[in-house]
Amino acid sequence: MKHWITAISTLCTLACAYPTTWAAQASPSGVLAVPQQADATVPSSSPSHQFEVKSSIQVSRETLREAYQASHDAYTKKLQKYAKCSEADARKAVLGEHPGAKIEEVQLRNIRTNLVYMAIARDDEDKYLVIVDAGNANILMDRRIPTHHERVFANGPDNGKAE
Repeated sequence: MKHWITAISTLCTLACAYPTTWAAQASPSGVLAVPQQADATVPSSSPSHQFEVKSSIQVSRETLREAYQASHDAYTKKLQKYAKCSEADARKAVLGEHPGAKIEEVQLRNIRTNLVYMAIARDDEDKYLVIVDAGNANILMDRRIPTHHERVFANGPDNGKAE
């Protein structure tokens, strides 16, 4: 009896873990049928968390970029009517904080329902993320963006701390 319970328990565990791969068909003798592949398009050797989706419609990357840009433009246009200062005012504020820097990007965004301009400024040595209030053009945050090298090796053995 103990072996029978163990066998049923094992089968139930497998059926719960792989519900789409086990066929719950009984043979005339009452024994469960052999496991079957649920989807013939997914090879059995592939992990269950990886799959390939093929739609009947393919869209080019260029079309997707255009759709994203249209969405971004509509988002900005919708929020622009709430901003009391312009993008030019935000650029002026950033340049006031970082004279001589090149502003790579300025976008109207919201941070937890706060309307702001997010800017990336770069000077000869560093890159900065600057957040400007869209209501009064005050700088709300000004942070140096670490380089890739600094991020990768920040927690290495030689991070400047004495042991």
